[in-house]
Amino acid sequence: MEQLVKELVATLGAWLPAPHAALFAGLGEGSSFSGAGLWRVEHRDAIYVLRRWPAAATSQRLDEIIRLQRHLAAANLAVAAPLALADSPEKFVHTHFGANAEFWTLSPWLAGVADYWTYPRAARLKSALRTLADVHLAASSHAPPDANGGPRTARSPALQKRADRLAALQAGDLAELKSYVTRGPASLTRELAFHALAHSERALPRLSHESHRWREESLPLQWVLRDVWHDHLLFTEDRVTGVLDFGAVAVDSPAGDVARLLGSLVGDDEAAWQLGLDAYASRRQLAPDELAAARFFDASGTLLSAMNWVHWLYRDSSSLGPNVDLPAAHRRLERLVSRLRSLASV
Repeated sequence: MEQLVKELVATLGAWLPAPHAALFAGLGEGSSFSGAGLWRVEHRDAIYVLRRWPAAATSQRLDEIIRLQRHLAAANLAVAAPLALADSPEKFVHTHFGANAEFWTLSPWLAGVADYWTYPRAARLKSALRTLADVHLAASSHAPPDANGGPRTARSPALQKRADRLAALQAGDLAELKSYVTRGPASLTRELAFHALAHSERALPRLSHESHRWREESLPLQWVLRDVWHDHLLFTEDRVTGVLDFGAVAVDSPAGDVARLLGSLVGDDEAAWQLGLDAYASRRQLAPDELAAARFFDASGTLLSAMNWVHWLYRDSSSLGPNVDLPAAHRRLERLVSRLRSLASV
């Protein structure tokens, strides 16, 4: 612990004077499943978040993420853009070279709590979807890294990957996952995994068939968040005051974000889905094919997320890291199984 504090103080000094005066508190250990390290930093009269990025991060990838964050923050959205280094105002990442390169960023603290599930109100749902639409509108003017600026229409990379993954599950991966779960120790989580496999097996033929269309469908593409869900939206009363975690951003269809957020917040509540879609449309219209894509994003994402958790829990736990919070993982899988049950009955 003493060595960690020394490392945090030394790292903080890349941005702030007198870093030894700061107070540190760990955030999200065992609950983010991202491999990142997060610390709340109190320094003088301000609060920050210090982030150590996952080992898989690269300087090029961080540059993409930070440029988008700064673009959105400049549009007065509830996004915390990383701060510039004290001695390099054009740089935002501190790199520590040890056995492996480590990348660190420091961002302002955003007020609010990710507590929609505790206080699910219509006003909050509307605020969430309007905020997402505002993020998409602002992001549409941010040039993709592989195009000459602005949004474009093409096949969705995410939907192509999902079609491939569904096909692989149908071709034998699902049966292989079942064999790993069967060999696991008896537990409530293993029973939950068996339920996930059974529901997925029933839903898989229909979704795999539908994926043929979405593999080839052209959709509007632009920068999107890709991991916008309950825990990444902060609320102050009924207003969104923070959008967190840009680690998964990429150029893809905004329909994927709409599906990810609505599925996370309201599950299979059709009336709430419509309320959220209407709120989103009050800022940014979704074309009919985007609306249809959102439904497939949601259904396929539910099944594939459940299978990912089964994979991580029973076949390869390396993605979860050594300090995984197993009760939290169980709760995540439990929510997915509840939705799979409805999906399998269609």
